[in-house]
Amino acid sequence: MQQKIAITISGSVIVGGLFAQQQENSNPKKPNIVIFIADDAGMDLGCYGNKVIQTPNIDALAANGLRFSEAYVTSPQSSPSRTSMLTGSFAHTIGTEDLHAPLNDTTKIITSYLQNAGYYTGLMLKSHIGNNGMKQINWFDNGFESWQKGEWHDKCIGNLNTFLDKKEKNPFFLWVAFVDPHRPYVEDKIAANRAPEIHNPAKITIPPYLANTKNTKIDIAHYYDEIARMDKYIGLMMAELKRRGELENTIIIFMSDNGMPFPRCKGTLYDKGIQTPFIVSWPGVIKAGTNYNNQFSTVDLAPTLLDVAGVKKPVQMYGQSVSKIFSNQSIDGRKYIFAERNWHNTDEHIRCVRTDKYKLIVNSYIELPHGSPADVASSLSWYDLCKIKNKKVTAAQLRLFECPRPVIELYDHEKDPYELVNLADNPDYINIGKQLAAELSKWMKETNDFSPHKRRLDDNIDRVTGFPYNGLINKEYWED
Repeated sequence: MQQKIAITISGSVIVGGLFAQQQENSNPKKPNIVIFIADDAGMDLGCYGNKVIQTPNIDALAANGLRFSEAYVTSPQSSPSRTSMLTGSFAHTIGTEDLHAPLNDTTKIITSYLQNAGYYTGLMLKSHIGNNGMKQINWFDNGFESWQKGEWHDKCIGNLNTFLDKKEKNPFFLWVAFVDPHRPYVEDKIAANRAPEIHNPAKITIPPYLANTKNTKIDIAHYYDEIARMDKYIGLMMAELKRRGELENTIIIFMSDNGMPFPRCKGTLYDKGIQTPFIVSWPGVIKAGTNYNNQFSTVDLAPTLLDVAGVKKPVQMYGQSVSKIFSNQSIDGRKYIFAERNWHNTDEHIRCVRTDKYKLIVNSYIELPHGSPADVASSLSWYDLCKIKNKKVTAAQLRLFECPRPVIELYDHEKDPYELVNLADNPDYINIGKQLAAELSKWMKETNDFSPHKRRLDDNIDRVTGFPYNGLINKEYWED
């Protein structure tokens, strides 16, 4: 669906072509682009203030480049988030809103446009964008030319060298999609009795929405360990790019596809589910050690990368280039951030709109408790929450199991960063809520969102216990 309006950021249209013009006038060589994308990393990095985790290589990227402090994905789940990034559209607009829903055979991802501009494109490790996104350019005008199959990080350097050898003298685009720190880390019985390799659970601070228990601290420590492993391989790949002399004209981006895989994080539209680290290093263009503190949405990733590559943005892309931020961090960010949650082991129709101070969340299936992804609902942290929810438990810890849920949640995340106090019933905030609701409705209409009553998909885990029951209850059983 083509969008009817230009997207404005705080009242002014972001105009693309800044770096394309620079390249045309002074440097005709197109920049290489490398995207390091984590799987469920959240904001747990040293450069974002975590004093326990060990991420020296990612921290070095931030020190040498630009760190976005308010970057948000469009969905708190892997495949919808990734397809949105790669197409510059929202997942429900292109039919990829549910987990594992593949791209159709007509929607193009960024690599198609870059290949037409002379780029050699590749993907390493995890895909999660469907077969149409992975088809070879030689026989289908979409996808990646090079796909290094498999999800083993120890093959990174060999696969990187293979890719760089094949690209010859062409500029390149490389999407490195790590599996870390996605669950499972180890089986729960083992995890509860196995000390993490790098991080000490005793030094970990538990957020208020999780149970403050030994097992939850162990769970988080294992999660930190996986981020540290990913960081090590990023360092090795950066060293190889440097050895080959490729870093001087290469844009390096680090980000995540959604929040950390813990209760009330991944799979939710709270900030812990949709906020992502976003770090950009571009020697000679981006000043080292800079920060951007305004809102940014990953729907703008694809058009921004096309812009810096000198490629005109396709009209069907909702996102807009924000490449000017790379040289001017005083530019206003998005006034509104929009995000959605749909099927991910449990069916949901949740939408949110976020400003730099407030967030409005609309829940459609309020008769059921919030559905968590299966990997979250089989974790040590989940089990510890379940153990205490009928005993001594705080309102913050109980929120995930609340039933019925409120239709409207309204938060002042500036005063309430964990989004624990719902202001929807506070008369002082009624006008703010109405204004945000109007913006959300406008966005849903413009992006061809579907009604929550149009369809209901079957769950395959129990929302209360996390028990997997796929195949135990199905339509065929009841029809018979």
